[in-house]
Amino acid sequence: MKVVIDFDNSFYTPNRDVDDGLALMYLLGSVDVEVVGITSTFGNCPIEEVDRCTRQLIQDLQLQEIPYAKGGGTNGDYLTEASQLLVDLANQYPGELKVLAVGSMTNLQGAYLRDPDFFNKLSQVVLMGGTTEPLIFAKQEMLELNFSCDPQATYTVLTKGKNVSILTGNRCTDLLFTREDYQKAFQGVETPIAALISKYSDPWFVDNEIEYGIKGFYNWDSLAAAYLVDPGYFQEEWTDFNVSINSLSTGSLIAKDFDPTSYAGSKPLSKVHLNIPQITDHEALKQALFDKWLAIEL
Repeated sequence: MKVVIDFDNSFYTPNRDVDDGLALMYLLGSVDVEVVGITSTFGNCPIEEVDRCTRQLIQDLQLQEIPYAKGGGTNGDYLTEASQLLVDLANQYPGELKVLAVGSMTNLQGAYLRDPDFFNKLSQVVLMGGTTEPLIFAKQEMLELNFSCDPQATYTVLTKGKNVSILTGNRCTDLLFTREDYQKAFQGVETPIAALISKYSDPWFVDNEIEYGIKGFYNWDSLAAAYLVDPGYFQEEWTDFNVSINSLSTGSLIAKDFDPTSYAGSKPLSKVHLNIPQITDHEALKQALFDKWLAIEL
């Protein structure tokens, strides 16, 4: 399985998500996966910080042989090195390449602008993002990030992409990872990868409880990686959605019948057929995540 990961990695940044880095680690710990490319995009942090974190992660995980390219820094920043790398990889592995995109969709939009046949050359697209209803937690609502960062790019991916599956924010909240889960999984494991994950995951438990009242955290992007590699832990759910640039500006996959954008006169809504996988074996999936992470040898 040949996979390129496109992400807004903030693994080393204080008070930011660590799940992007853990998604990459899930791929690396999977024996049937060959990571053939890494691209960065804005989202969790500005692109310069994402780029810094990604270069450090590549160094720490000893991935210097994998092609890496820095991507878009804002919506509209499409013709970047990352979008060119995506096109190159699609041409190098036509019909084989799978894209795991778990940040803004900016680089995929750029790849489509460079090559209108880009999506037709892919085997599969798996995304993390979007909502079908509000994400309400103990203290406040969590706003959607990945799709809303660049709604035009998201619209392109959803309407032009083939075989698109989405781990929505709502589906990701079905599996909470607690500090006790991590302590149990890492007990007695004294390896470099265990130390790395523990060091940068531990503060995220504190941040989530303070900000959202959650006693643990959700491995948003890691679940998308898990579905891509091990879909047996999920039940596929192919559904028709009406989407618009307006609805995607809030991350919602549920469009209303009004779109104030320039598209309103010709196509206010577009119907798309998407797979929204649902977790079926929660504890086995959680164990698989720990197993894949800890399988990495440094």
